[in-house]
Amino acid sequence: MSYTRPTGVLTLVGAQAALTAAIAEARRLEVAVVVVVTDPSGQVLASARMDGAPMLSIGVASDKAWTVAAFGQPTEWWTKAIEAEPALAALGKGRPLMPVPGGVPIISEGGMVGAIGVSGAGSDQDAQVAEAGARGTGVMTIAAIEDRIRRYFDACNAADAAGIASHFTPDAVHYFPPGMYGGPFVGAEVIAERWIKAVADLGSIWTVDQVIADPASARAVIEWSHFKTKQGKVLRGDEWYRFDPGTGLIAEIRAYYASPQHPGLDQLELGGFDYEARGYPLQPPFQRKA
Repeated sequence: MSYTRPTGVLTLVGAQAALTAAIAEARRLEVAVVVVVTDPSGQVLASARMDGAPMLSIGVASDKAWTVAAFGQPTEWWTKAIEAEPALAALGKGRPLMPVPGGVPIISEGGMVGAIGVSGAGSDQDAQVAEAGARGTGVMTIAAIEDRIRRYFDACNAADAAGIASHFTPDAVHYFPPGMYGGPFVGAEVIAERWIKAVADLGSIWTVDQVIADPASARAVIEWSHFKTKQGKVLRGDEWYRFDPGTGLIAEIRAYYASPQHPGLDQLELGGFDYEARGYPLQPPFQRKA
């Protein structure tokens, strides 16, 4: 990749989020690793050694992260480059070049904002854990926002409660039109529980049909389809997402449906959403002449 000046910043909160995401993936793979997260210059922002990870892996993970930061390439790129041109191996003499999989750049819209190195498992698993960590930094990019939304929907379709909750801040709120689902879902665990119930009761399957993301404001809007397979029904609509800029987790979803749910209501708006406090107009901006 060619390096360009980054527009994003990898904060300490983001680096710690990367550690959490990487460790979660390592546990899923049932491996013990060391994870090191650096800034673009290779200086360590955060690191962790899982119980049982080899002591040697502390240095190896750090060297992988440094290799990524120094050259702006995943360490796996060097593996392939040296295979094609063995003389490149000499670049590692006297410096911590680590040309094996397990190191990846953390990318924001304008370029690399950090690096992550992982060691302690097999090379392919190290790389998989590093990729998971890079996705979990919370750095707001178009790709990261869309990936977050699509993985949330994947977890819903898999009826994976822990997976669903992992994409939300603990106090996240999911709003709906009035009269639906008994009001807003409040809290990551509640959101997960309610969608798991929908899968069990309705045979629910969801798709993400369109995504528009705005990293600068940490927001996105999507079109979705909800197939209630046990009822033979299809719902379609839009959702407005607000993300926590520090972690990249979903903080709020506002669901809007393609057809009215309660045609007898005078105010067709989200139930429980404080429009006045959010600065939305409560009256039309002008009066039309009779």
